Amino acid sequence: MKLKKLVLSTTATSALLFTTLGFGNIVSAEEKVSTKDHILNFILEKNPGLEKEELMADINKIVVDEKKSEMEILEQIKNELKSQEENINKGEITTLGNNKGTKIIGNSKKGNIYYTSAATWGLNHGHVGMYYKKTHIVESVPKLGVRSISAKKRKVEKGAVVKSVKVSTKKKNAAVDWGKGRIKKDGYSVNFATNRTTGHYGSKNCSKLIWSAFKLKAKIDIDKNGGLGVYPRDVRDSGYTKLVRKVK
Repeated sequence: MKLKKLVLSTTATSALLFTTLGFGNIVSAEEKVSTKDHILNFILEKNPGLEKEELMADINKIVVDEKKSEMEILEQIKNELKSQEENINKGEITTLGNNKGTKIIGNSKKGNIYYTSAATWGLNHGHVGMYYKKTHIVESVPKLGVRSISAKKRKVEKGAVVKSVKVSTKKKNAAVDWGKGRIKKDGYSVNFATNRTTGHYGSKNCSKLIWSAFKLKAKIDIDKNGGLGVYPRDVRDSGYTKLVRKVK
């Protein structure tokens, strides 16, 4: 019986050698660049208005602080965004973070928070605000930044919820008073992707406002998953929150 010769191309030979030596998962530098660009584009697509330079500056800081690779951080941000997409009820009506819902949220106790379906700059991640007194809410919205609005004028979508925060009244009041103190001082930031890693003062989105307030003054982390970005649903679903009522 004659033996057949096995002729391998240079590429095939290299692949066989790498596999034999246990390097089957080696990725070329070109493929890594391609993957990095793909993830970056996905993140920027889901955070319209966020500049690539700003995002990369935050990522580079996280790499140093957490001692992780750039790709590990990018993958983490991507997975958080995909998780947000998976949690979206496709039947939700979005309000673009504006006061355009079909229902009125109404009054509630100081320190309570509310959540409504909303899309801000393209990503339907919801919107949150908190009561700094029974009749008024502090929240951060595009263009205006941190503002005050009457609870009797704040429109939300059907299914919006009001929730209490499980922390002492003293700490809760301190958190809310801090949030109120940011009115007309802090602008709006479109960066949800890495907002946990940015400063507590200065431009911020709705979930960063509430997260910072309770993190600084109540010493609790009201972000459900503790990822690099704190999104409105993370605040809504935090173990520190308890349902008060649902808007029907």
